[in-house]
Amino acid sequence: MLEPENASESSLESLTGESSALQTLRDEIRALRSLFSTAAMGLLVLSFGINAHLYYQDRLQRRELEAAKRMTREFDTVKRPMVSAFIAKLQEFSRSHPDFNSILDKYGIRPAPSTPAPAPTPAKNGR
Repeated sequence: MLEPENASESSLESLTGESSALQTLRDEIRALRSLFSTAAMGLLVLSFGINAHLYYQDRLQRRELEAAKRMTREFDTVKRPMVSAFIAKLQEFSRSHPDFNSILDKYGIRPAPSTPAPAPTPAKNGR
């Protein structure tokens, strides 16, 4: 009769051993879920932070782009005609002062040489 008692004790030990292993496994799974939840929350916070930073940078770049467009429009409407008139006056001045041509050559704004108008060809009588 000792055997049945031993058998029941060994089965109890195996059940408690399995239950402690099962409990350990459950604890590890719980720890992994907690770790996963923490990592997911951290990733979520990090992605919100990066998106906020990119939105801020986008707003700054758009403001700078708008300012550059305004400067370009101002140059095209106000400054370019003034510069063109100034260059025309310099080219006109260089026609009467040939020694000034070297300065215009340096900056690539030398006037085109004035060519005399082509002489009309004499018309042949009768043909």
